[in-house]
Amino acid sequence: MIARALGLRLAAALLAMPLLAGCETIFAANAAHTYPPQGKMVDVGHGRRIQIDCRGLGSPTVVFQAGGDMLGALAWTPVLDRVAKSSRACAYSRAGIMWSDPARGKFQPDEVAHDLHAALAAAGEKPPYILVAHSRGGLYNMIFAGLYRDEIAGMVFADSSHPDQEKRYSAAGLSTGDYVSASQEIGLAFRWTGLLRLVPYPTDPSIDAIVKAYYPKSAEANAREARQRFATLAEAGRFRDLENWPVVVLARELPEETRARESRDAENAYLLSKNVVPPDNSAAARRESIWRELQVDLSTWSSRGRLEVVPNSNHAFFFFKPDVIVDAVNEVLAAARVVHRLEPAQDGRWIGLRSRSQQDLP
Repeated sequence: MIARALGLRLAAALLAMPLLAGCETIFAANAAHTYPPQGKMVDVGHGRRIQIDCRGLGSPTVVFQAGGDMLGALAWTPVLDRVAKSSRACAYSRAGIMWSDPARGKFQPDEVAHDLHAALAAAGEKPPYILVAHSRGGLYNMIFAGLYRDEIAGMVFADSSHPDQEKRYSAAGLSTGDYVSASQEIGLAFRWTGLLRLVPYPTDPSIDAIVKAYYPKSAEANAREARQRFATLAEAGRFRDLENWPVVVLARELPEETRARESRDAENAYLLSKNVVPPDNSAAARRESIWRELQVDLSTWSSRGRLEVVPNSNHAFFFFKPDVIVDAVNEVLAAARVVHRLEPAQDGRWIGLRSRSQQDLP
């Protein structure tokens, strides 16, 4: 009887598979019809297309890179139009995320840089570029800046990942966790059934419906990247010289950290002795202390880099505190505009940067 019951269930499951597959196909088609691409789709080679949304006028062009999530270009919804008032601004979705066509084969860390470079060229965008990134996107921008150095005018990192983070956490005895859990892998294996759409994925109400419409597709692409996180960390670690580009590193400060710091500041407000010990991170969890140290290190990669701590925030402040991002971008824009970019040489490469105040040499 048990064997027969199991057999009936298996048969029912097999019969349901074509129906489920058809459901996901319908869901995907409906998403494409209901929520068409923002901006435009551009060919990055062999017919594969990347979604890119560019607005505004001016130079340098500000290019936004999302983190390791399902948001794609929508991650920068609160800031894109505001930055576009000051200069040209582009947000895009990586391969397989949201509207962009997926890439095939094993993920290679440098493919993001090549895709973005090809997408910008296909969209008719010109360097120099100011690169802005959140979280894992910071690693991809490090690689882009390393591969296309002559096209970079500045960078902004919003609570960016750091090439050394896994090593630092492991050395401190802290778990790094699974970026793609076993349950997620099972869900992805049955993505074609449409059941993955039942998985909750918290997003802001302003973009919730559209993100969830493309969630199964985006989740697979994000997992493809995450499975190769160690390779991405290693590749980004090769490019630690951000020259003299204006660079702003924005680092989170959790609400409990802010409260503890303000308390220490109040206690030390009238202590004018030169021997006063500055506040430390002892009240924060060790993981947060290490994260802050990594952000400090990142800010030293450029001779014109600086760190800004964002009080009462979390890893998602890039979306919920857009003023912080806009102010940092405008600062880098202003700094980048005081340098003069020479004309490209005959081979098409940019010769370099120099200050507008620098006199021409004979």
